[in-house]
Amino acid sequence: MRVLIAGMDGYLGWPLSMYLTSRGHQVAGLDRFLRRAWVAEMESDSATPIYPMADRLIAFEERFGTRPDFRVGDLLDYDFVHDFLADFQPDAIVHLGEMPSAPYSMIDARHAVWTQTNNVMGTLNILFAMRDTCP
Repeated sequence: MRVLIAGMDGYLGWPLSMYLTSRGHQVAGLDRFLRRAWVAEMESDSATPIYPMADRLIAFEERFGTRPDFRVGDLLDYDFVHDFLADFQPDAIVHLGEMPSAPYSMIDARHAVWTQTNNVMGTLNILFAMRDTCP
């Protein structure tokens, strides 16, 4: 099965990509690295170290003998989402590419609106791209 993971860099997306690959599925993923940006914005550190994606992809290939089709991109960019789906033609999509941080979204009105915009519009772009590209 061909599986696209939106939010592949996240704490759920990355292990899922390894799990699916270990079971013979072809995996592709995308991420905008928003969680990494939040941590930097808050002048903080992640509770668990997260290696750069380039290092993670090398380790992935060493472990599984294949590298996922990973692309840096924004779910708010419909053309990016559309073109990735059209190119990869997934059988399934796992949408983990949302901002899950309630505390971050409640910092102020700007953060709340940004979180909702990102989550809702990104989901809509995936849904419309699925309609327009997937058989």
